[in-house]
Amino acid sequence: MIYGESAYLDHMTTNWDGIIMNDYEAVMPITWRKKWRIRYLYQPAFIQQNGIFSTKELNDSIIHHFIELAASQFRYAAFTLNHQNISTNQQQELRNNFIFRLDNSYEAIFNNFSQYIKKRLKRLEKFNLSYVISADYKEVINIYKELYTNKIKNISKTDMLNFEKLCSHYDSLNRVVVRKIINKNTNELLAAVLMLKDEKRIYNIASCIFPEGKKQLANYFLYNNIIKEYCTDKLILDFEGSDMPGIAYFYENFSTENQQYPFIKWNRLPTWIKIFKK
Repeated sequence: MIYGESAYLDHMTTNWDGIIMNDYEAVMPITWRKKWRIRYLYQPAFIQQNGIFSTKELNDSIIHHFIELAASQFRYAAFTLNHQNISTNQQQELRNNFIFRLDNSYEAIFNNFSQYIKKRLKRLEKFNLSYVISADYKEVINIYKELYTNKIKNISKTDMLNFEKLCSHYDSLNRVVVRKIINKNTNELLAAVLMLKDEKRIYNIASCIFPEGKKQLANYFLYNNIIKEYCTDKLILDFEGSDMPGIAYFYENFSTENQQYPFIKWNRLPTWIKIFKK
């Protein structure tokens, strides 16, 4: 997954190291910070999943060994693994990640849409919406900051600056996808999304919708057109979540699969240390 690329980690983490099995048969990026001389594992902004990456199937024993080696170096941790790292030997909280497999004609895909999605796409006919291909990732980042950064506590100004630098890097590699929805009658911007690409997935990193966009079902128009644009590319449209009920309901109805991933946490600090309580 894109989150395990060194460029992604270099831009979005305070510090990172790695645990490597044999000759790179499996690797686990370790993202860490230090507070009062205590190093701890944390989940960086804009990295949904991390954990152990391997070209081969991972069994419970291998996953356990990676986690225990990390725990031997870091006495406190709160971070995610990826969908290949679900283990029966590990205490974990499974989080939602809805995906859509883009591997068929749009006609076949549309026929398999739920009745819920079909009804909303039918309602879109009364709005005069336009699907716009853009290259202006900075515009979407600014919209995202305007709409959401005050509501998302774990994203700082530094995180947003680092994310913009990350997008600049991927833009130079032609791996940034920006799409917008505009009302043709008023020329009003209703919704926008910034996605990143690798050879397997399109990642729904920063999705933005204005209040008027919600009224005009702009997100249904947006993701339907993304699916139509990429439907035969044999990629996975990774919706990146969500565990928030309203957002989860939207993505679940569009998706073909809930590819869950684990969140794990441990605290092996002395009881008198309270710095990680919050």
